[in-house]
Amino acid sequence: MNEALLLSAALLIGGPRTELPPEQVLPRFEAQCVDGRWNTACPGLRTELELSLYGELQMLQSRGEIDREVLRSAARARFPMLAEMGLRRLGKIGSPEDREAVLAALDHTSPGVRAIARQMLEVQDDRFRKGLGPWMRAGQRNGFGALVPDEQPDATRLGLASAVGAKDAATLRWRPFASDAREGRAVFTTRLSPEQVLQLVAKGQKTFDGSQVPGRKQQDAAMKSMDSMRQELQAAAARGDLKALQELSQRVNQQMQAVAPPPGAASLRTVAEFAAAPAQVRYVQFNAPLPPRIDKDGKAGKVATRPVTAAVARDEAFGGETVLVILY
Repeated sequence: MNEALLLSAALLIGGPRTELPPEQVLPRFEAQCVDGRWNTACPGLRTELELSLYGELQMLQSRGEIDREVLRSAARARFPMLAEMGLRRLGKIGSPEDREAVLAALDHTSPGVRAIARQMLEVQDDRFRKGLGPWMRAGQRNGFGALVPDEQPDATRLGLASAVGAKDAATLRWRPFASDAREGRAVFTTRLSPEQVLQLVAKGQKTFDGSQVPGRKQQDAAMKSMDSMRQELQAAAARGDLKALQELSQRVNQQMQAVAPPPGAASLRTVAEFAAAPAQVRYVQFNAPLPPRIDKDGKAGKVATRPVTAAVARDEAFGGETVLVILY
């Protein structure tokens, strides 16, 4: 990649560069941006450090092996080209430390970096295949475009802006690898309990557990059963068997009552990836505002809304944290 394109990518991803001499960047970063400290200068300082490491690794990779600790640091980088290089040079997961670095890259905002991490984990890590693997969403961009970061969905678009304040929003960690804007899906994890999360997003609205929400398999099974009984009804009517018709009508009514979801649950969208039993997954629906339409005079029209489904449950794949899935 030529230098101009590299710097453009760095500015796009990391923000403006600093004016500090190179030898002052690391001491300044260590003084201001570690151990829980962070300020407005830190993104630029981090960009400088990652660009420097990227350049050094480009020179070192032609000279032989690079220390795996350095490669793990590169794999954890925010700068996509550096993270990609770190993962490719690691090659395989040879230690718990390697695995942690690859898992960290799985949450990178760039789909190209996530794709490499996913490939490494799918081939080499059985725990991933059984745990986080089903949650993965594939990015659709190729080439350099795959390194452009995804943007975190706006809280207003998700219907969370008024429900979740800044303090509570900070406890929600966006998980890019499980989210997909094209699918209208945003996934967050938090150490808050499912009950606390529902209290934040539901605002006293009626919630349902997964056993009350008709999933695709349940709907298909119910339709197949109803089709079978419909054929029996037609056959009984053709032969004039009134007793059979009466019995079949009763069975149809019983079947409809058995599969009918509670009022308000029919329009909810289900989340199949939860490892928890359906009854442990809570669902709620609320309205999220759509962007206002601007008329020819430049005035905003009335704000329309659309229904959004939230699904909440603990999941061991995420270390037992609570998972919040927003389907918008």
